Amino acid sequence: MARIASLVLAVALAFGALSSPTLAASVKIGFLTPVSGPLAGVGAMYKPTIEYVVGPVNAAGGWHGNKVQVDIYDDAGTTQGAADRFRQAIADGVRIIVSGGTSPLSAQNLADIRRWNERNPDDPAILIIVGSEGSSFIGKDCYFYSFHFTTTPFVRQSALAKVMKEKGALGAKVLSLQPDYTMGREMEQATVNNAKDLGYEVVGTIRHDVFKIRDFSPFIEKVRAAAPDTIFNASSQSDLILILQAAASTGLKARFAGMFLDEPGNLASAGEAALGNFDAQIFNAEAGGAAGEAYRASFAKVAGRDPAAFANNGVIALKMLMTAINAVPKADKPDIAKLASALETTKVDWPIGELSMRAADHQIQLPLVISQVSKDARDKVDGTNMGFKPVMVLSSKDTETTVDPSCKMDRPSK
Repeated sequence: MARIASLVLAVALAFGALSSPTLAASVKIGFLTPVSGPLAGVGAMYKPTIEYVVGPVNAAGGWHGNKVQVDIYDDAGTTQGAADRFRQAIADGVRIIVSGGTSPLSAQNLADIRRWNERNPDDPAILIIVGSEGSSFIGKDCYFYSFHFTTTPFVRQSALAKVMKEKGALGAKVLSLQPDYTMGREMEQATVNNAKDLGYEVVGTIRHDVFKIRDFSPFIEKVRAAAPDTIFNASSQSDLILILQAAASTGLKARFAGMFLDEPGNLASAGEAALGNFDAQIFNAEAGGAAGEAYRASFAKVAGRDPAAFANNGVIALKMLMTAINAVPKADKPDIAKLASALETTKVDWPIGELSMRAADHQIQLPLVISQVSKDARDKVDGTNMGFKPVMVLSSKDTETTVDPSCKMDRPSK
């Protein structure tokens, strides 16, 4: 059996022999993510990851014979929704919170976790950040009870720019077109910061409102006027689809280099205008070889579709969380402080390299695949004749950044 095909089963079997499905629900996890509103597509990608990872764990006995229960709480993509759903989850007895939204939503989740823990030091809660790429969570806002399970714009932009330059695809002129919130501003900053070292000129920085623009043609005209070779972009969901459509309709020749081009629907929306664009992916089945194909097939069997974009973030976070929970001694409920300590040393296999957690700032160390939209890609997506052809696989060592000195990790006294 291929290595990745046995990953979830191996984690599950670590929880004990097969037992009755009627287990007591003593491990409660709240997955806060948008299920409605403009970011509903994000929640839709996360939903099948629960069954894929947690289902086999419960089938193999759960946590010391107790069922692991994961409930989705719809924050509707707003900070008020995030605050309301957090209070609801806490009232339901949840002490393990998975944050599957944007940086502002995760920031709200973190503020609520901190407030709860300050008031209830003997009954703490833990935050698993799955979707937000904001770097403050591993910088000035780092926290013992908070873990960051994705990359940052600084990691993705640097990886994209270095590989594109090495492959002769970056060009001399670069433009930043970003959503006007934390992640986009950081992608813009990374684009500007790396200009000198990588030998390109930043010919423009453009920001757009998030999920409010219906016609991006004026933005694309500004891009055209600047005549860049490459456009770095951190937009996602409907914004990215509309940007790609506007670029395609005007015949823009510049390449896009982004973080979320592999979200479902993007290639279908852009058509052949997407050819040649670059993406920094957390998973690419072709790059993962036999292990990658086994994971892709096993996920598709459960979810009815291939793992794409945020779905892989969800699988990674839940897989590492389940592994860490198994290391916590049996009790009426998991000891959250011991769970946090276990997460600091958790390692799991992934089709393109090992995943681990850096204890100094609680930043996951993970590999990335830099891919290019091509008709030569093995796996076609969105019903098109195009897919993401791996250009280079970067190990977790290649993507590692230094620990931000503003991170002061205060650990509870033992």
